[in-house]
Amino acid sequence: MPLKILIAEDYQDLADSYRSVLKGRGHEVTITTNGMECKNVFRQYMHKQVDGTIKPHFDIVILDQKMPFMDGVETAKEIQFLNPNQKIIFITGNTESVLQKIPQLSGNVLVMNKPFTVKELLLAVENFSVDLIREMTKAIRK
Repeated sequence: MPLKILIAEDYQDLADSYRSVLKGRGHEVTITTNGMECKNVFRQYMHKQVDGTIKPHFDIVILDQKMPFMDGVETAKEIQFLNPNQKIIFITGNTESVLQKIPQLSGNVLVMNKPFTVKELLLAVENFSVDLIREMTKAIRK
């Protein structure tokens, strides 16, 4: 099942690599270069449903922790304010720092420490996909 993925990464080469790998697996990828831009794109793509609820466009948001204007944790807070259930993957060279701040978030968070392999990135992204399928199945059964 193709996923819609929003990525905030300020290093163009890394952003291009993530895009290439994820698009190669059939996923739809949108790249932003900082936390502020990421938050704005996330908000722009939210859909209001007939019943008044808000449906996010993106299945997963991938955030670099250290970015200009707004770091990854601050960006995640803003995004989870808009959608408390949003799935977020942090990419960082300082996992301990991010893990200390994670309790400020509402859950659905994974932290990946740099460096990592392409296979590890795909496993992290696509494991969230399995969780989405389980959630949809539960909702259908109710």
